[in-house]
Amino acid sequence: MEALQSLKNKISILEQQVAQKQLKLDEDQLHLQQLQTMEEYNSHKICKGSKIRITIFDAQIQFPGNTQVAIILGCDDIKYSTKPANRQNPVWNEKFEFNIITGEEEIYIVILDEELIEKQEIGGQAKLNLKEFYDQKPHDIQLQLKDKYGVVLYSKMNLRVQWIHSQTKYFKESIKDNQQVIEDLSQDINEYKSDILQLFYPFDDKNQNQLNDKSIVTEQSTVQQIHDFHFYDTSQAQLWVKLALTFTLLYFILVLIANLFKTQFVDLIVLFYSLFYYMNNNKLQSLLHFKIISAMIIVTIILDIVWFVIFTNPWTTNSVLFFQLEHSFQMYEVIISYILLGIKVILPSIYFYLYLMCPDKRHNIYDAQYEIIFGHNLSRSQVNEDPNLYSFRNTNHYLHQSFSKNI
Repeated sequence: MEALQSLKNKISILEQQVAQKQLKLDEDQLHLQQLQTMEEYNSHKICKGSKIRITIFDAQIQFPGNTQVAIILGCDDIKYSTKPANRQNPVWNEKFEFNIITGEEEIYIVILDEELIEKQEIGGQAKLNLKEFYDQKPHDIQLQLKDKYGVVLYSKMNLRVQWIHSQTKYFKESIKDNQQVIEDLSQDINEYKSDILQLFYPFDDKNQNQLNDKSIVTEQSTVQQIHDFHFYDTSQAQLWVKLALTFTLLYFILVLIANLFKTQFVDLIVLFYSLFYYMNNNKLQSLLHFKIISAMIIVTIILDIVWFVIFTNPWTTNSVLFFQLEHSFQMYEVIISYILLGIKVILPSIYFYLYLMCPDKRHNIYDAQYEIIFGHNLSRSQVNEDPNLYSFRNTNHYLHQSFSKNI
């Protein structure tokens, strides 16, 4: 019940956000319809009435003085000034607008106090380049005000800048962004609803009896999808896993013996990987393990074949003269290598058989591998990017179809 209430709260919050975004979307679409027939552009491809909006928030004063400070903003012949503010913690939150005609204008910002006005000096200056705000989105920036040479830092100021040079383009981008946000939020809502269906699923025995044959088949296949990944729980599969472990241990012992004369470094890498996996997961939950180990063993088989071609013939024909003891070791090495080759052929065969035993492997087992190995740590934003990213999302869809009427 706590989980159900939590999911309902999340759904309610998301639905409110969707309603707000939908309202903003409707307003933007209305404005866009009006502007498409009214908006005009000048020779610089700037819409008539284009404005840059600047909001001055606060500042950090770093030049000496005792009086209040103010900000002066200028563009061409237009100048604005903020109200004087306390020097220790100046806060303004004032908004200003400048008309933009060419797009080449520069906004000058100057900070000063009463003492500097009397001396006809400034406490720092900076300018805004309109090209940095061409995307028409609001930019929150921290502007550094320096001396007239641009060397000494006098103050830091926090402000927001937004330049609308084409209202039609602005509303089109706003509509597109809001549509994407609404789509993402709707997907999250549907997933939370699917989670609620899963909460009710174990308690739905009474309603299950009332489903028609088709629904029952769908439900059974859905439940089967959830449990099919745990094929190792069957006694037959577990027996084959134990057999693979037995051959792996025999493989390990023979490699140790073979190392008396020939270094089996590739085989040791394969064994360390295999034994580490068995120690951490003796039930072999992932088919990914089968594929990696089989691929590594196939590489060792290729190396062994090359080694046999180069070295086996002189030893078997006794055409190389060695001391008797060394020659015996070499012959044992050849025999052990042949036995190892047989084991290497058997192990991938067992893994391949286990792979064939896994149901539904061609459709969603690759997604299940990731879940089983790394856990269910995928974020909702990742899931939204691809509806088939992991198998339990499809399971939610089938559950929704099976039990939506009953719930």
